[in-house]
Formats: sequence, structure tokens, C-alpha cells
Amino acid sequence: MKKLEIVGYDFCPFCQPSIITLNEKAAEFSVTYIEPDDKPDWVYQVSPQGKTPFLLVNGQPLFESAAMNEFVNDATIGDLHPEDAFEKAQNRMWISRSYDLLGHIYEMKTTNDQDVFDAEKEKLTVKLRSLDDVIGQKPFFNGSNFCLVDTAFAPVLRTITMLDDHFATGILDGLPNVARWSSNILNRPSVRASVVENLDANSAAKIATSNSFVVRRRKIAAV
Repeated sequence: MKKLEIVGYDFCPFCQPSIITLNEKAAEFSVTYIEPDDKPDWVYQVSPQGKTPFLLVNGQPLFESAAMNEFVNDATIGDLHPEDAFEKAQNRMWISRSYDLLGHIYEMKTTNDQDVFDAEKEKLTVKLRSLDDVIGQKPFFNGSNFCLVDTAFAPVLRTITMLDDHFATGILDGLPNVARWSSNILNRPSVRASVVENLDANSAAKIATSNSFVVRRRKIAAV
């Protein structure tokens, strides 16, 4: 049995898919959270530029969130990919798209420019609208079977829900299928157990202390 250890920040969305997959399979693993501004020396011995997250497999590092998640899926009992080769390729395509959405969300959280915020929200909404059509009435991406696409989108949907709940961004307005899918994913035990306690509240509090437009927008709306 390989020894698996995930190393990253407690708020890092790129750790979560692999943690969810391992939780889903009840596999044995550990998670080591480090401070981004105070990385221990041993991290630089593993990752010379200090890049995280990474997965240690019997002490050997593996980088990149998608590669980590594919590996833990392959290295543990069960398979969260569909058996059909074409469906599996489609799933991988959607997994890659999940990272694009995280980029738009990051800009929305951090920009202090309304035009940038509006442009990024529009890009995000267009992509989510196409996803809403794909999801349809299915509980999870592939239907009743929870899969790696669901694990990849979990941090995306968690952050969107946090922004909608705390800053009234309305990202999921008019997207009933994605909203239902999001609820199904975020309420799944393996997903709930994949993050530290109070992550969403702490993330919202951190954003609230910034000068980002999403904070000013909420204050203006409250007047």
C-alpha cells in the first residue's frame, strides 16, 4: 500500500479534488497544511520553488491538481471515471474547464475595478450556462454516479456559493441545474470533510477586509 500525503494551504482549492476522491474511497492518507508565507524548509527540498499543492507518494512528489487526482483515483480501489473511453475523455475535458472557472472567480474576488469584475462575471456566467445545459436534471455530472468531474468542480461551486451567500453576487441566478448540482455536491459527506472547519466564513471575512470591488458593491447595494 502506497503512503499518500497531500501538502498545501488550508484554503487551497487545488487540494480539494484529491482529498474528496480519497474520502469517497475511504482510502488511507494524510493532509499537511502549511502557511503560504512561512513554508518550512522541507517543502523547498521537495519543491525547489515552493510550489504547492503536491502529493507525496511514498515520499516522491507529484504536482498539478488534475494529475494528483487522476493518480489517487488509479492508485486506490474503485474508479470514479466512467468505463467508456469517449465518456472518460469528455469527463477529462470538463475537468480541465473547471480550472478556467477558478481563474474567473479569483479575478472577481480580488479586482478593485468594476469593469474587470463585470467582464469576469460575464465570462463565468456564459461557461456556467453551457454547463447548466449539460447537467440537466442529473444529480451528478454522470448521473447517479459521483465522479472525478464532480470532485474537480467542488471547489469551484463552493467558492461561487460563498460569494453568492456573503456578497450577493447572484452568479447562480438563472442556472437551476447548476444550483441543484452544486447543492448535491457540497452536501456530500466526502466533500464536506474535504475542507477545514469554517473555511467559507473565514474566506468571506478575508475578502471583506480587502478593497476589492465585490466588497464595495455589497456596501453600495446595502445603502
